Amino acid sequence: MPAPAARLLLLFLWLSLTGWGPCARAQTPATDSLRRILAHTPADSTRVLLLLELGRTYRASRPDSTMYLAQEAWQLARRLNFEKGRGRAQGMIGMVLRERGDLPKAYANQLIAIQLSRQTHDPEGEAYSLNCLGNISLDLRQYPQAIGYYRASEGLYRRLHRLPWVAGALTNLGSCYEKLNQLDSALALQQRAEALIAQNRRPRLAVALALRNMGVVQARLGHYPEAFAYYRRALHETQATNDLRNRAMAHYHMALLFEQLHQPDSSLLHARDALLQAQAVSYRLTVMDAGTLLARLYQARHRPDSAFHYQSLAGVARDSLFGPEKFRQLELLAFTEQQQQLRQRAAQEQQTANYQRAGLLALLGVLLTVALLLGWANRRQRRANRLLNERNAQIEAQRNALDEALTEVQAIQAQLVAAEKWAFVGELSAGIANELQNPLAFMRKFADVSVGLLDHDGTTPPDGLEQQILDGLKQNLHEISAHGQRASAIIADMLAHARPGPRLPVPTDLNALVAENLRLAYQSAPDQHLAPAVELETHFDAAVGTVATVPQELGRALLNLFTNAFYAVRQHQQASGPGFQPQVCVRTRRASEWIEVEVHDNGFGIPASMVERVFQPFFTTKPASDGTGLGLSLAYDIITKGHAGTLTVETQEGKFTRFTVRLPA
Repeated sequence: MPAPAARLLLLFLWLSLTGWGPCARAQTPATDSLRRILAHTPADSTRVLLLLELGRTYRASRPDSTMYLAQEAWQLARRLNFEKGRGRAQGMIGMVLRERGDLPKAYANQLIAIQLSRQTHDPEGEAYSLNCLGNISLDLRQYPQAIGYYRASEGLYRRLHRLPWVAGALTNLGSCYEKLNQLDSALALQQRAEALIAQNRRPRLAVALALRNMGVVQARLGHYPEAFAYYRRALHETQATNDLRNRAMAHYHMALLFEQLHQPDSSLLHARDALLQAQAVSYRLTVMDAGTLLARLYQARHRPDSAFHYQSLAGVARDSLFGPEKFRQLELLAFTEQQQQLRQRAAQEQQTANYQRAGLLALLGVLLTVALLLGWANRRQRRANRLLNERNAQIEAQRNALDEALTEVQAIQAQLVAAEKWAFVGELSAGIANELQNPLAFMRKFADVSVGLLDHDGTTPPDGLEQQILDGLKQNLHEISAHGQRASAIIADMLAHARPGPRLPVPTDLNALVAENLRLAYQSAPDQHLAPAVELETHFDAAVGTVATVPQELGRALLNLFTNAFYAVRQHQQASGPGFQPQVCVRTRRASEWIEVEVHDNGFGIPASMVERVFQPFFTTKPASDGTGLGLSLAYDIITKGHAGTLTVETQEGKFTRFTVRLPA
């Protein structure tokens, strides 16, 4: 075994046997675990951090052991040139010095610790020292300065996601606001700290502190039962963690509350406990506060000797904390720190000025380079412009040639469109031929029967037979005429679909066109003699005016829509009986961008399964003898393709059908 390690082991055993070593007695299960790990850890940076972690477990119960371990860690870190460990050890030494009441030395150590932490980029060590500086400022009643330190510490701990440490910073902030008599802010901060502790039970760094601070705020708010409950929970927590420092402060605040509630016996009991616990850990701030309270309580009991004794204890603690020499030292440290900050700020400003000067020189160089590049680019641009003008002349000649070619292509395209329409007629010819076979067959049949009747053998027919023959001939000729008309309608619709090329639109009085075609449809509707007559309702918007249309084609489309409406209501009337009133409503309307023509009827409507097919060629819901299936298809093509409009249908089976034509305004 190397000599230094052997000497360290002997020193460790001697301290353990004499009871002065830091590990003479285990404090918590974490302490035992750290001691076992430390026994097998070599003298490296890991051992430095383990020594500090072990010292932290003794902080609230054996601060002398914490100081010993921190100093040992500092020595080892210095030998290893481990500046991060030295900075953390310096911060722990400053923490113990603050709790002993040596505020100037504590302040100086924390300033050194922060400087080392920043040099080694150790935000956790920096946050720890900032929190300790906040504690020192809180002891000195410099609450705004303490708030600044606590805020900075909280921000670093949040960045590191150390939520228990965040809770500690928050409860310390709450104490500052409580001292400043801003109780709403203090309560909100203590509640946030309590919520974080409830969510993160391990490690239990600030549980007793937060509970005690919450009790103080509740007592200030006059919520005495809640305050006592928090104090008792804090005492219970200190029993579990052997936290003598927070136990002393919890007893002291309970003693204050009992004194406020005029219960001097309970106040005296807790004040004694506070003094004993504070003396055990050399926590002079609570020694001073508890001694002052005990002196006041014994003075009220007319026991001047005891009052003088405790007042003397409090005075000694006060002098060690806030004596003139201590304040001079603190003022000197503060002045030194201020001068150092001023020097650092001046150095930063000088560095910033150097950067700005270098930036300006670089900018001038860039501008000069850009100017040279722009001159070179300008010369290239002039040369490129000459080439571009030559190319533009060539492109102009090519464009003229392309325009001529495009004119030829458009002429060919128009021919192709006409050819496609006739091709469409060819595709439909098979179906049309089948449609034409039935009416032509009927025509032949009835023609044959009529010939047979006319070719009678000449014998004298029975009475009335001649009249019957004449009636039969009339009926047959009527059927022949009707089916001939149907065949003519099919051929006319077919030719309308195949008509090549659009016609030129002309300004047209749309209301007059609608009224004329509605009159034709009404007059040509069958069974007008039936009662009741179709109730025709019209609403023509005078704002419609003239519209650019092809009146012959648009009139044909409208006539098909009106004819279908009259047919639908008559079919509904025949099925429903005389009690049904057939109605057809036609209205026109001008909107912002459209002109609408609406055709509404109360016929049977169209089944939902057939609505999507109503505009397809040869689709119809009429019997074979009543329709060709081309009317709506033709109307759709005229409106959408010939007039750039839309044709839509709304229907409810058994209720109504509404066709809406929209044309561009």
